[in-house]
Amino acid sequence: MRKERKRSKRIILQIAMWTCILLSVGTCTRYILWVSLHRAKPDNQPKYSAKEECYFKELEKRNNWKNPDRYIYNINEKGDPLPNDSVFFNKNYAYSFGVDIEDSTTFFSLPANTEDTIALYLYNHVIDRTPQLRRIEIIFNYEEDLNERASIGHSRTEEYAVHGKRLVKLKHDME
Repeated sequence: MRKERKRSKRIILQIAMWTCILLSVGTCTRYILWVSLHRAKPDNQPKYSAKEECYFKELEKRNNWKNPDRYIYNINEKGDPLPNDSVFFNKNYAYSFGVDIEDSTTFFSLPANTEDTIALYLYNHVIDRTPQLRRIEIIFNYEEDLNERASIGHSRTEEYAVHGKRLVKLKHDME
């Protein structure tokens, strides 16, 4: 009788131990899956190339422009952006270059061909010319503070299509 009681206690302890182990493994697995699903999305933009970094730093120093930046996105045959988060260089894509300008004098005194010069330099010397590059956009932004609660934004945008190995200006927009 005593042996049987010891044996049944041992079986109960083993069942309890295995239950605890399985519950902890299940809990850890659920936690790991939850964390991986709710993790923040990584930045979808490729890292700057050495040429881009060098050129952007040069623009900041030489022209006193703030935050020269680029955004690359995939486009369809019509030129409309695709809704996906990732950038694929084996599909058609656009290269958008933007600069924030902090004072009105600099913004309104930009020469008319500044966008042309930047687009040509980017295309010929900075961007890897892959056959999938279809468009280059150059954007200048200036935000004018009207008072402590209001501001108005101004921008200059030029778009260029890549045809063969040439850039063709598409439109002119000044707001």
